[in-house]
Amino acid sequence: MTVEHAVYQLALSAGYKFKITKIGFNSYDPLAYYQKENFPDVEVLRPNIAVDFNLIHQKFLMTVNGYVYPTEYLAERLYIPNATLSMVKSRDNQIGLIDLSKFGNVTKIKITNDMIALDTLQPAYEKILLTFSEDVVKPILILAGYMIFENSETFYRTSDRTFALRLDRLSFPEKLYELDRYRDIFKELEVPVSNTNGTMVDANLVRSETTIRKFLTLANSFLVNLHTSNLTVNKIYMEKTSVPLNYRTNYNPVFPLVVGYGKLTEYFRETPTEGKYTLTTQDGHYNNYLLTHMSHREIDIYNGHRQPGTTYRLSPGFFLDISTET
Repeated sequence: MTVEHAVYQLALSAGYKFKITKIGFNSYDPLAYYQKENFPDVEVLRPNIAVDFNLIHQKFLMTVNGYVYPTEYLAERLYIPNATLSMVKSRDNQIGLIDLSKFGNVTKIKITNDMIALDTLQPAYEKILLTFSEDVVKPILILAGYMIFENSETFYRTSDRTFALRLDRLSFPEKLYELDRYRDIFKELEVPVSNTNGTMVDANLVRSETTIRKFLTLANSFLVNLHTSNLTVNKIYMEKTSVPLNYRTNYNPVFPLVVGYGKLTEYFRETPTEGKYTLTTQDGHYNNYLLTHMSHREIDIYNGHRQPGTTYRLSPGFFLDISTET
């Protein structure tokens, strides 16, 4: 038996370049280029290096500032829809690739409203059912760019095609505030924000079926169906350092790196010293939100306020070692 792994690479280090664009449009008003919102998408390029972009579209996942996005392959060109919007909001523009080519056939299923159903005994926030259009072998659920793996607590199977999802166990509001650094998530979900506090929102609206349906059907919410007989996911924890946003590890850094409330982070690797690699990340902070310390049933208003005295710290970080035996 051979163990195959999902491999991560920072796109810039592999010679990829990117151009903001609008899918389907080839001619632009040069003056409009300065208004980046006019070009919401990104085209993936790799100058002077032969590359099968259709293979990347079919067998890879691409990340933008640590969040997984779907790709679009059109006329032998590869695009990441809506990637520019994240870059404009965050002022970061790192892109990564996760190679799943060793995991057999890979299908990506967009989540649509007709796939979503309520449990008769629980509100949507505490349990929702997702039924997909094909038998699901080994799933990776992508929710607004977060990777969720099948498990008995938060995302579990009820039939060959149907899964239960427990957002109340997935730090859902914390993820929204983490996302807010990289996109206008509350605007996308049509959740009004207070005029006096840019992080204050109605918690009951955030947890409502209407908002959850919008969240599950965002452009980068979808299911990755891996047609492999087995799937193993291990966490390999990093060693923290005294340098902000830096980690060290004995392991060869070829895996996706997870920080915060479950987001990935793009990273640069440095030549090992003393047998350890140093990883420099763009986002390694863990925000200690007040809302984390209360039951959701006790909260009517969410905001981004953090715990006094322990507002944030360097996040624990771990490699996500996704593997299969062939």
